Amino acid sequence: MKGLLAIAILAIFFLCYLSAFPVWKWRINCAECDKSTLVHASYHELTNDESETKTNISHILFGIASSARTWSKRRQYIELWWEPNITRGFVWLDKEPRNEAKPWPETSPPYKVSANTDRFKYTCSYGSRSAVRIARIVKESFELGQENVRWFVMGDDDTVFFTENLVNVLNKYDYKEMYYIGGNSESVEQDVIHSYTIAYGGGGFAISYPLAAALVRILDGCIDRYAEFYGSDQKIGGCMSEIGVPVTKELGFHQAPRRQCCEIMNGSDQRDRVVQVRIRGCNHLESVTPP
Repeated sequence: MKGLLAIAILAIFFLCYLSAFPVWKWRINCAECDKSTLVHASYHELTNDESETKTNISHILFGIASSARTWSKRRQYIELWWEPNITRGFVWLDKEPRNEAKPWPETSPPYKVSANTDRFKYTCSYGSRSAVRIARIVKESFELGQENVRWFVMGDDDTVFFTENLVNVLNKYDYKEMYYIGGNSESVEQDVIHSYTIAYGGGGFAISYPLAAALVRILDGCIDRYAEFYGSDQKIGGCMSEIGVPVTKELGFHQAPRRQCCEIMNGSDQRDRVVQVRIRGCNHLESVTPP
């Protein structure tokens, strides 16, 4: 009995110690973790501000996965919703844009060129190594040290975001906690082959700042551990499992197959609930308009 009592006292003491230092929730101990990851000073200012405002579009940093080859054809999708000097974020390319994309249009998000990923493993026989580069966009976005960021929102260059709806959804969650928010693919085949427990990248997903801070420390090692995974969203999902944060599913995140994406947005009542939708394969772009 004395032994059990001693264990119980130690357990209570340890829990009290953890509650006194909540920053421990953000720490993950592993040999390959990036020990240099720092939390931006402006985030501490946000979390300590007693008069903090609700999340708005200025608190969201978008990371848009693209390539020099596809950008010229896909920029029309992004410019449907991107608002210069209002929305924040970057298009991430594999290399400098082609001549036909220059000068870079003011109506598009600014671009960044992703770091070289040759050192990482990728063993999926039917996939593309670009999955490694795209998985690291959240890490490269975080390391930019942008001020007053509460959420990192990832998407592809053929993803349309409904920014007002997105802000409304994110306001349901405490950005000071660890959240990984998104949805499944609406293709059952994709869900069965890949997973029902990840946020699909084509439909986009959101990561709260403290979870991003934890993720970027393990991401590079995690990418190598899941070298056989097909897509970047699978790799991110695997890393989230290691951290212990499941996906929070929001039905407004649509990765819709083919023309179904257009049908989603035909009715205004449905459109009010849409957060973002992938429009690849949609032949009727004229029907896809921001609300």
